[in-house]
Amino acid sequence: MSLKTLMTKDITALPSSATVLDAAKFMTDMNVGSVIVTDNNSPTGLITDRDVVAKVIARGKDSKSTRISEIMVSPVVTISDDKDIIDATQIMSTHGIRRLPVTGPKGNLVGVISLDDVLVVLGKEMQNIAATLKKELEKEQ
Repeated sequence: MSLKTLMTKDITALPSSATVLDAAKFMTDMNVGSVIVTDNNSPTGLITDRDVVAKVIARGKDSKSTRISEIMVSPVVTISDDKDIIDATQIMSTHGIRRLPVTGPKGNLVGVISLDDVLVVLGKEMQNIAATLKKELEKEQ
């Protein structure tokens, strides 16, 4: 399955110049736990709500003056939009990550694929397989 059809195109991204407070408010408003950090629409890092807690709040840093570029995970692991779901799961497994920014031919951010997205698709496929098997068994009776 192509990532172009599976990826989320509503991207939660902020420029690296944003503050941690900006990111925290953005994540709250968007009801997400991570934000892709971009420069010129290319992914340069990733910040999670855990990063905010562990790298800013727990260390007593000022969220109003700390830039997300100071605490983001970088470089960020990405995947090209011409890859498929198998490629995505292999990269996630290799790197121990749950979210992959998806890039277009010029390296620009075009979407994101998460482990949750993959599980939803696989769950639907498993339902289809189960329905097929059930119909097959019904024919035999």
